[in-house]
Amino acid sequence: MKVFDLQGNNTNFISEMLAGLTSFVTVSYLLVQCPAMIGGDSVAASTLYLAVCFTCFIGCMAMGFWARQPFVIGPSVGLTSYFAATLMTDMKYDYTEALAITFFSAVIFVILSLTGLTAKIYTSLSGNMKNGITAGLGIYITMLGFKNAGFLTEGANGNWKITDLSVFNLQVFTVMVMFVGLILIGFFKKIGLIFPPVLGLIAAGGLYFALGKFLHLVDLSPPELKFGSISSQLGTWYTEGFLKNLTVGMGGIFGGMKLEVKTVLAFVVTLLVCSLFNATESVGVVYAIAKTSGKLDDKGNFGSLKNTMASNAVTTTVGTLLGCPMVSVTPESAAGISAQGKSGLTAVTAGVLFLLAAFFAPVATYIPSAVTACIMVYIGFSMIGAAKEIDFADIGDGVPALMTMILIPFTSSIIDGIAFGIIVHIVASLCLFKFKSLNVLEIIIAVLFGLHYFYL
Repeated sequence: MKVFDLQGNNTNFISEMLAGLTSFVTVSYLLVQCPAMIGGDSVAASTLYLAVCFTCFIGCMAMGFWARQPFVIGPSVGLTSYFAATLMTDMKYDYTEALAITFFSAVIFVILSLTGLTAKIYTSLSGNMKNGITAGLGIYITMLGFKNAGFLTEGANGNWKITDLSVFNLQVFTVMVMFVGLILIGFFKKIGLIFPPVLGLIAAGGLYFALGKFLHLVDLSPPELKFGSISSQLGTWYTEGFLKNLTVGMGGIFGGMKLEVKTVLAFVVTLLVCSLFNATESVGVVYAIAKTSGKLDDKGNFGSLKNTMASNAVTTTVGTLLGCPMVSVTPESAAGISAQGKSGLTAVTAGVLFLLAAFFAPVATYIPSAVTACIMVYIGFSMIGAAKEIDFADIGDGVPALMTMILIPFTSSIIDGIAFGIIVHIVASLCLFKFKSLNVLEIIIAVLFGLHYFYL
């Protein structure tokens, strides 16, 4: 395994395989959730599912062999929400047209990554903002874990509340297993065992199935595999999803576009904002995980950022050809890295599992939420500590960081949190006459984000 330099990364084949498995298990729930967010009659669910699996496979291969990093490229809740809620709903693009928008923005993202501008976007942010992103991401991942396990449920008024624990049922049992798994991870780490997250995952899974079967809460019958439908689903994806949706979308956009100043401006700004959303979310996740796992150098920089971002950008571009809306470096990558994933083999392992999931969809959905939830809460907890490094005495810098930290979890959108944090930082710096803290690149980004939120 010379290509992954396992010895140089102080790791081994088994460790990397286990780390890749941990990352995949943690992110697997998104294989169903993200396609469901798009829905509608414009694309078949099986077609979109296959497109996502194939795209994630390609992305993880690029991350592993090109960037040689353990980050996993997978479905993005924030970017998928932007695709469905903003492009398709608010801006009235249909699925194919929104896919075309994603393609052009991904090409811009590739250019930003290969020229090193993506790295400069993040370095232009203040230290407080970076810590706000890391802490906000930690809270976000923790809340996702609580929601996935059913510990937090949505009330009638839209607020999230603790689930009813007075009646013992499968949901309460799942919550209990999640907390037991979380405690076991902490215990395994405390006594010095290797791979605490992996051991916690195995323990939580074993407890869920064994005790759940004993209490007659869990059905242990194997998932039904319908091999006869695989070929037809692949055929449907090839005829409808592969290239066709993208070319139809391009025709729909340019065929009906009016050559008016506002129309053209809106289109250009949409492309730029879409590419910046992908870039800022990806680089924010990478730096947050790198900071928590000790991958940053003494100056707070990540040495392999250029190839890491380029892998993400190229994957997004290729994904649109396959019919996949948006993918990104996932926050769930932290699960595999916390399980001692140190090389590109972690990403490659997860990629192979994504490919297998395309043909064994029922198996991917058979992973209990209690298992993924305890890992997510664990890695979220490790990131939240960045909040203590925010200088709240500096209002001009502290308030934007606080806004970012709060908006990321409560809007369930990394990109919204970062975008408004940047906008507020520029406004606060101007109002407080802190002109030295202003950065030209950050101002340009803030203007584009401002046009998106307040004008288009």
